[in-house]
Amino acid sequence: MQKTNQLWVFEPLTFLRVKPLPLRASLVPKGSVTPNIKVNMTKSILARTETGEIQLTITIPVNEIQKAYEEAFDAIAGETQLPGFRKGMAPKKLVEEKTDKTKIYEQVLQKIVPQAYLEAVKEHKISPVIPPKVELLKAKEGEDWEVRATTCEKPKVQLGDYKEEIRKALSPTKIWTPENKQETDEKKETTEDEKTQKVIEVLLQTAKVDLPNLLVEDELTRTLSNLLSQTEKLGLTIDQYLSSIGKTVEELRGEYRTKIENDLKLQFILNAVIDEEKINVEDKEVDALIEASGDEKIKQDLNSPLNRAYLQGILARRKALDFLGKI
Repeated sequence: MQKTNQLWVFEPLTFLRVKPLPLRASLVPKGSVTPNIKVNMTKSILARTETGEIQLTITIPVNEIQKAYEEAFDAIAGETQLPGFRKGMAPKKLVEEKTDKTKIYEQVLQKIVPQAYLEAVKEHKISPVIPPKVELLKAKEGEDWEVRATTCEKPKVQLGDYKEEIRKALSPTKIWTPENKQETDEKKETTEDEKTQKVIEVLLQTAKVDLPNLLVEDELTRTLSNLLSQTEKLGLTIDQYLSSIGKTVEELRGEYRTKIENDLKLQFILNAVIDEEKINVEDKEVDALIEASGDEKIKQDLNSPLNRAYLQGILARRKALDFLGKI
């Protein structure tokens, strides 16, 4: 196989063997899903970039590639029907002559690269939060293959003196009146929504989170892809949509990027607060949220382990905001 330096973006399902969820679903405070895949095939080198990315350069031995090739070829041969032979009964040599090797190697890639990546992740004890982008560096027949997988881990969070800053922000506002020429507490009541918004603003200003650029770009791509799908369902082109809102692609992308950066920072900050304050969500609370959905099909879907973890994360972050609003 001669194609090299080609970018292969594997879906989360390929790597995690579970139903893929939006990025926010993976940002639960604690715990992770680890596929039970036994592999023993590679050597890898880890490097970290200044932008927070992790690069794994992985070498896959030729004997493992050949084994995967034979398995992929056998699967294809079993489904191939040639003139004069029943389905799956044609001689392998004849099937090989009629089969495009590129298709076989594509199946080899889809099988062997995720396994090699997971082995490297385990070896280096890292916890990626997004599926990797995989670049095929070297792929020649009869030789070891080399791939580079680029991903990132969740960023470290420095909370700072968030409690004190929130107390200051939520304390009654002092106002000066000409009648008594002194400051008095403002009488206006603060609504719960206003209080929550103040807490969020303080957290974003006080805590420090260095988001990996790859993480932001991954979520930005997902968000814009969803937007494109929505406009197509409305019978609009992206140009028509942009014209209707009076924005350019660059302006729209910039606005979404800013929002995504703040949303991601807030989630990581709240997860850190959850750990710091030991905020827990009980199973019965998740059960109640699932029950409130009403529809039986939705209830069944929400009750899967991953979706329960997602709901638990939502409830925990909500609890964290409520807690911070009362300190």
